[in-house]
Amino acid sequence: MSGLREEKKKQNQINIIQSAKRIFTEKGFQNTSMTMIAKDAKVGTGTIYNYFPSKGSLLLSIFAEEVAQLEKDNDSLINDYSGDLVESITQLMTELTAFFDLYSKSFWREIMHAMTEEVEESIHLRRGLFGLDEEAMQWVKQIIEENANCFLIPVNSEEATNTVYGVVMMQTFIYIYDDSMTKEQFLQQLNQQIRFIFAGKLKD
Repeated sequence: MSGLREEKKKQNQINIIQSAKRIFTEKGFQNTSMTMIAKDAKVGTGTIYNYFPSKGSLLLSIFAEEVAQLEKDNDSLINDYSGDLVESITQLMTELTAFFDLYSKSFWREIMHAMTEEVEESIHLRRGLFGLDEEAMQWVKQIIEENANCFLIPVNSEEATNTVYGVVMMQTFIYIYDDSMTKEQFLQQLNQQIRFIFAGKLKD
């Protein structure tokens, strides 16, 4: 009996996440309510709160799943470099930003707006997303450190990683708020600016 209950709980959670993904995409984060998600998932609204204390935590769980899958898919990339350091970082960023394609730019703009609101779930969401950012930057730092022999001069991996993070964040904001910018243009700009960071520091 307990096995059946656990299976039902697991299925409820899957249904909730699938419904949330669909409705967030269709209506946006701000315009989506937990009641809408519950109705689509065919569960009570209170049931959702048994798994997710807020709408922000539900969204964060979706992102966490995406990032976990990306981390799994990127194991070979992170541990196997061939050639150019900047290309390796850009390739990693290409993989890590793949989930941008799952949602419209208007959806991502709503997420940015949600993260500026002074409400508890927005604070929780910001902390969680920054945590995911930190994990991604650890991968960048690993790439830099494992390619230390590429540098002409000693490079502080922590400072280099922070600079790369600043460039990635700036270009991400530009991409999300500029409807005319394509994903290819975004990645090209990212590559150029990361290359600028390491200009004069890399061996030919």
